[in-house]
Amino acid sequence: MLVDSPLTAFARGTFGGVLLGAAAVTVLVAVLVWASRPGETERRLAAAASVIGAAFAVVLNLIFARLGVWLSTVYTLPPPVLASKLVLGTALMLLVLSGDRWLARRSRRAPLLYSLLLVVLAPLIVGGDTLALSQRYLAFGDGYTIWMDVVVGAAIFALPVLAFELLRSRGLNC
Repeated sequence: MLVDSPLTAFARGTFGGVLLGAAAVTVLVAVLVWASRPGETERRLAAAASVIGAAFAVVLNLIFARLGVWLSTVYTLPPPVLASKLVLGTALMLLVLSGDRWLARRSRRAPLLYSLLLVVLAPLIVGGDTLALSQRYLAFGDGYTIWMDVVVGAAIFALPVLAFELLRSRGLNC
């Protein structure tokens, strides 16, 4: 039987749910103000790419939860709390993308450096999954393994960068 992690238990409570909602609204307004400055096409592209990355993660969660591949009590949180997590996930994707853009301005080897950073992500996912599985905050079904999760995690964090580069190469002005 799965149990709530401390973060899930906090989010399930009234105070935690309200706090997550307020944080999501604050982050959403800040991102919209940041991206809407005139002449800041790259910012709008970054915001769009971050939404693409977060939406991908949400869709993947919906599919894997429905198939019984990823099992967690997180999926039983109230819809407004889950929506708040989407907004906060978009902000996380924007931070990841901002790090990539920072590297790109300072090095011609930014893609290689970013790829190495994704490799650093692997032990973090292994450690987090191991802890979550051992504490029964998370369970995997249908033969899904931690190493599969490492690949999925790397793909989730690579997607906003790939989306940004694709949008930019197409010359889109969001």
